[in-house]
Amino acid sequence: MAVSFGAIIGACNGEQLDIDGEMMPDPGPEVVPEATLTLSQSEITIGGSLYNEGETTLQTNQTVFDAKSSATWAEPVFEGKILKVRAAEANDTGAERTATVTVTAGEGENTATATLTVKQLLRDAASEDAVLELEKTTADFTYENGQTETIIFTTNKQDELFVTIEAGGEEWLSAVIAEDGQSVILTTISENATNMVKKTVVTITAGTGDKAATATINVSQSVNVPTGIQIGALYENGDTKGMIAIIADDQSWIKIISLEESKEAWSTENMATGLLSNNDDGAGNTEIIKALPNYESSYPAAKYCVDLGDGWYWPSRGEWNAVADNTRNQQEVINTYLSAYGGTALDFGSYYWVSNENTAEQGNAIRLKDKGFYKGNKATVRNVRAMKQIMLNN
Repeated sequence: MAVSFGAIIGACNGEQLDIDGEMMPDPGPEVVPEATLTLSQSEITIGGSLYNEGETTLQTNQTVFDAKSSATWAEPVFEGKILKVRAAEANDTGAERTATVTVTAGEGENTATATLTVKQLLRDAASEDAVLELEKTTADFTYENGQTETIIFTTNKQDELFVTIEAGGEEWLSAVIAEDGQSVILTTISENATNMVKKTVVTITAGTGDKAATATINVSQSVNVPTGIQIGALYENGDTKGMIAIIADDQSWIKIISLEESKEAWSTENMATGLLSNNDDGAGNTEIIKALPNYESSYPAAKYCVDLGDGWYWPSRGEWNAVADNTRNQQEVINTYLSAYGGTALDFGSYYWVSNENTAEQGNAIRLKDKGFYKGNKATVRNVRAMKQIMLNN
């Protein structure tokens, strides 16, 4: 359908064209509907125990809501258009009590309000179900004796609280309910002189019988990790963080391995890179791979290492053999250190890709536990971990 030049001019001057090309009047600014709000229930009754709740549904044309309570014990919470009011306190006042929750729908000047009356019954301690909620469910200690952490909880059974420690855990940990009945105090009572992280579970029980509630805390005590320039020690400087795995004879430099690893293919294309099996320069190998045209898409193992940041590279066969020499006689403790640093354990029994190739189709891999040598299809997914050299100021 043709549209005349005059019709176009008219449309540009605030008029609109209908389907037949006729001029239509400008409808003007969009009209925002006036906010509406009603509640499915304007009164609710909740039990007298802590965390008892009731609800009402908002019937409104708005999507933004707010609610304010006249009492601290009545806590309003929205779940979509459902307004729940939860008892933030048990009612031990001796009488039923009432709060008013003012509900608002809309924003700015376009709002509607409604009022919800909330009645809370008296608490019946003998028949109520126990409630127990922990602030956190884990506690991690250093290897030292006398470390303490307090974990806060909320419960409606402050006079019926019990705490137990998993068998064996009581040898190095104590757990005591605080006098206020609102927290548990965890304390290490012996140093961890072993090469293994100690772990136990603390169970808190509120109430008794079939109305009791329980919650658990997973507790660990770390090992005494090495410090300074030692194999297995953590090196951390700015954004660089890794475990020391190789040390120069004159201690002029160290090489660290990344705390994390990945599973990647050596490459996804069959092309000879010239990185011979006896080349020990992992950093140089990585630079050669980075210069290849399809590096970003076709060399995932190298890319994983480089993407860790400045200076990280894919170690060579010789470097990974040196790591094996320095760690294989203390596999368990090395992995304990890595765990203490928040890292991932080394898989001593599996093969790790290294930045050397056997042929255009085959890459090289090393097994840490015995320096076992493997050459296989580059497309196979295997363990990969990065390395970085740190020059030291002597």
